[in-house]
Amino acid sequence: ALTFQRVQFVMGLPLLKRAIQEQAENTKNFVSWSLAIGEVLSVADMATGVKRGIIHWLFGGAVRNLGSPGHVTKWLQPLQGQKYTGMFAVTERGHGSDVRGIQTQATFGLSAQEFVIDTPCENAEKMFVGNAMRGNYAAVFAQLIINGRSQGPHCCTVPVRDENGSLYPGVTAVDTMYKDGLRGVDNGILIFCEVRIPRENLLDKFGSVAPDGRSPSPIKNKSARFNGMLAAPTPSRLAVTFQAMGATKLGLTIAIRYSHRTFSSSQTKTLYSLNTNCSSSPALPPALGNPPSVTEFD
Repeated sequence: ALTFQRVQFVMGLPLLKRAIQEQAENTKNFVSWSLAIGEVLSVADMATGVKRGIIHWLFGGAVRNLGSPGHVTKWLQPLQGQKYTGMFAVTERGHGSDVRGIQTQATFGLSAQEFVIDTPCENAEKMFVGNAMRGNYAAVFAQLIINGRSQGPHCCTVPVRDENGSLYPGVTAVDTMYKDGLRGVDNGILIFCEVRIPRENLLDKFGSVAPDGRSPSPIKNKSARFNGMLAAPTPSRLAVTFQAMGATKLGLTIAIRYSHRTFSSSQTKTLYSLNTNCSSSPALPPALGNPPSVTEFD
């Protein structure tokens, strides 16, 4: 709860609100802004940075990069106003890197003009979903089934919880509890049992489903279409490296400032002072601060 409150606070700051607006407008500055923000947040609180990334980079990025302009208007603007939170569900119990082989199904029903999202087996359960215990909507990757045939993995926005935090019928969320170093991030498992969503919830930049069941796509080759979908979350993966870099800077700064020598040579005894600032060393990046002072004595 504390991490979520922190996310709400930082996302209300003008700089971060501007970053989300640039995401919605698809400006060139969004990626550079967000990478820098992610690095700074990871220094202050890694869990806050990661959870913010899940909501805005992963879920928001899926809508921005896989959806139509109508999806951006419908989903990103309320996200910017913190009307709801999102999550990103790709990894399955039986499919980690093998996204092409995922087993979650999104079956199109012609008469109802809707998709039925279903977890057909244990291996199809969505694993390690960030914000799983609080998020309202999930960007779910599933095999698109039309007339009994798979059209390959596609992404849909699936409602998980209402505004009061109650799970919708057919949705099960299992808390996988704490992760070392990220205790504020609520990872979990998502299971869907015939959850129905409107046809319009399919993020259809790379492939849509017409009311008559046709599945037109600007990219005819299935492999090329699949690769295009997977390329969309690439900036989010890049953000992880920047967050790791921020955490590394913090850890190294602490280690240097609180370092000391336990054993010394018989000729000269060297004492490293704890938490002492002195002139900077050219051997260290400026962001890491100053090394501890060194005192020699006989």
